[in-house]
Amino acid sequence: MNKEDRHQAIYIPFRCSKDTGDTIARLARESHRPKSEIARELVDEGLKATGAVVEDDYLYELVKRAVKEIMKPQMKRLAAIWAKATQISSAAFFMSIFAATRSCSPSEQQEIEEAAGTARELGIQYLKLKDQDLDALIKKGAKQIAEDE
Repeated sequence: MNKEDRHQAIYIPFRCSKDTGDTIARLARESHRPKSEIARELVDEGLKATGAVVEDDYLYELVKRAVKEIMKPQMKRLAAIWAKATQISSAAFFMSIFAATRSCSPSEQQEIEEAAGTARELGIQYLKLKDQDLDALIKKGAKQIAEDE
């Protein structure tokens, strides 16, 4: 309790069991704080836990935890779908490269296959580096392909 709250404090004497008194005394000794401060803290926490007092931050945290728990299975499912879509997209990309190279000269085929190989390596790098900026990775890859030409 800070000094500003002290002048608005209400004195509420109450009795508790010896065990509860001993526990409060032990907590006070361990934390080097007065027993009254420990008791106030425990009463405040108990009121919040029972829902008798609701603070915005406390309510926000409860809702956030509940939403996170509820959304966890859906997020895992979406991640699995995304991974499968990525695999299918990659397979389609490489199949189109394969089809495109069949009507090209051997030297053109080699150039296209090298560019596809570079794209594949960049894709692998991206998957390994979760937090890397995708735009920066694409620019780096485009620059690398341009330099290879």
